[in-house]
Amino acid sequence: METFKVIIFEFLLGYMLQGFAIVLGIYTFNKQEINLKDYCLASGLVMVVSCLVRMLPISFGVHTIINMLFLFVICILLLKMPMYTTLRSMSLITVLLLLFEMVDVAVISSVVGNERFESLMQNSLHKSMIGVPANVLFMAFVVLANYIMKKKGDHHRKVSSLHG
Repeated sequence: METFKVIIFEFLLGYMLQGFAIVLGIYTFNKQEINLKDYCLASGLVMVVSCLVRMLPISFGVHTIINMLFLFVICILLLKMPMYTTLRSMSLITVLLLLFEMVDVAVISSVVGNERFESLMQNSLHKSMIGVPANVLFMAFVVLANYIMKKKGDHHRKVSSLHG
């Protein structure tokens, strides 16, 4: 039962939610229309690569850099996005994700205390559960940003069509 809970929290609410949010964020900040097939494929690739990279016996800063390199390649080759805007969008999304994770860790450790937080991080199920609020809030933020950017884009298209 413990393994099933880890799968739900780590993979579904961790890697999967994060993969879909990251790719949606890059589409959003690149101001690109979403192709559902490519979006799902890219999100799945990001999820698998992220999971595999985190299994490597290297420090987490290196994990982030490797994941960003793969994300860049996926966006350029698969999603056919421009390099410069993809790099900018990818950097913004990565910083936002790290900020959400830092706030999550700060809030949880201040609520339960540093010693209890450290002991929770030793258990894979608890560790997975700790990351869920950051991922859910990150996804909500990206969806909201996408909605706002689309509305803003619709407004600009309507205004330019009135003048044209």
